[in-house]
Amino acid sequence: MMIALAFVGSFIGDFAVFLFARYSSNHRWVARWRSRKKFAKALQLVERYQAFFVIVNRYIYGLRMPGLIALGLSRISIARFAILNLIGAALWAGIFTSVGYVFGYSIGSVFARLEVMERGLGITLAVIAVALTLWFAWRQWGPALISRVRNGRGPDDDQRRLPSKLARIKSRSQPLRGPGSEE
Repeated sequence: MMIALAFVGSFIGDFAVFLFARYSSNHRWVARWRSRKKFAKALQLVERYQAFFVIVNRYIYGLRMPGLIALGLSRISIARFAILNLIGAALWAGIFTSVGYVFGYSIGSVFARLEVMERGLGITLAVIAVALTLWFAWRQWGPALISRVRNGRGPDDDQRRLPSKLARIKSRSQPLRGPGSEE
């Protein structure tokens, strides 16, 4: 069932992008790809190796969408693309689901081991985060704290001096004069 689902999804997805590029060649997404200099070279390679490119395109990381757009803009017929896409999707679905089935148990045991390591890694990252936070806090406020301690001033001294400073500031200020002033 998984092979069938992978096959249908791959075939329909690639065929949809191919048809989109074929019939919407003036769309901004397709035009963006066509405007690139290297795309013209890729289009020449697609024209030269059509059959090979349709089958192998899905295996090359980063080339699937641009490759399908180039195929849609090329002179390959829709029927030929559909047949080659059937072959490519069948090979892809068979290979990847078989590899997943064969190595599925091994991958499960690897993830079980990683789960044990995950707790230790989480604790380590939390300790590093707290240490970095404390270090940055010390870099920001440590020198001011040390100077207060050396000068004999506690943190409450500023709160006691604040009302007297405000009173001096208020006494020096001039009343506002102008329209709307009540003073």
